[in-house]
Amino acid sequence: MGDGKGGGMGWKVVKRVPNPWGQVPISGGGRSVVATVAGYMARVREEANRRDCVSRRHHYVPQSYLRAWSPDGRRVRVLDTRNGTERLQVVRDTCVKENFYRFTGGTEAHNQAEAMLAVIDDETARLLRTLYPWSPGDDFNFDDFMSLAVVLALQRNRTPQIRRYLAAIDTWQRERAAQTIRPLTAEGHVTALFESAFRAADEHSTRQLEIWDDPRHRFITSDQPVQLSDDAGQDYASLATSSHLWWPISPGRLVVLSTELKEVKVIRRVVDRATVDRVRRATVKGAESVIIAKPNDSDLPVGKRLNRRPQLRVDCSAVAPDERKCRVRFTWGYGTGTVDRACDPLCAMTGTNSGTGPAAR
Repeated sequence: MGDGKGGGMGWKVVKRVPNPWGQVPISGGGRSVVATVAGYMARVREEANRRDCVSRRHHYVPQSYLRAWSPDGRRVRVLDTRNGTERLQVVRDTCVKENFYRFTGGTEAHNQAEAMLAVIDDETARLLRTLYPWSPGDDFNFDDFMSLAVVLALQRNRTPQIRRYLAAIDTWQRERAAQTIRPLTAEGHVTALFESAFRAADEHSTRQLEIWDDPRHRFITSDQPVQLSDDAGQDYASLATSSHLWWPISPGRLVVLSTELKEVKVIRRVVDRATVDRVRRATVKGAESVIIAKPNDSDLPVGKRLNRRPQLRVDCSAVAPDERKCRVRFTWGYGTGTVDRACDPLCAMTGTNSGTGPAAR
């Protein structure tokens, strides 16, 4: 990207590929959405105005999704990366926190965000019913593709890992930059989640949809089920730098959004062991605290404490060689706590860059 004249930023054409959808796969940040998305987002708004959700058990990964790893439809094998222990666990008790989305500000406390996200869970289940049986030669309609882009944006950013990341940004700004910022709340997280959804979805829908199949059913998932590939030579994983977005939907099937555009709607690949291993490593590395796998999967870090996990990373870059002014960038690192690479003492900040969406990924 660049204007080619040594100043400013702009777009440069690097490749031309015929559009297989016959329509522009961008919503303009939500200004022009397909009927399917408009329909369930209207239901989300309806739920936001109710006060009838009494559930305190808030699932941040849908149960309909997790059941693909269950041999009996009721239990899944869960590995706790904090202590290395594993167990068979009831699906309804997996990837759930009490009052995780509970709003406590204003004049009343309520759990309506759980009902709002239940609408998204229903759409996720519908898309899974389309994706599970898809085979080469089947069509994949435009509305479903655009809905998939939105659902993936919401799933990426609704988890405890993302809330921890956002809270770490607030903490850094208070403690290192001496800014007056209130601690992150569930309401702040949910607000950021929905406000950023269409912007993130537009980045998803400009990628190539691929289906990767493993005949030996070795894909695993986690409490952060949507992952970005760590590509050789890149400093950190982000939508701007990663060639693949990965969403395992069963032990045998992976939904992929790739930067390698083709003139077909869906590309299907049968993957080899090396590719499966790469995806599995990313899943383990990117998990918050839970890995989910088939009961007979023997290649997992059982008995090991994985103390390192995705963390906020803070970098800064000078805006002028003769002034102590810098621009701060929030991205993803990996370690036991915030990876702070900003100058110390901190220069005068001219601005910050937190990437795309609340997850900055």
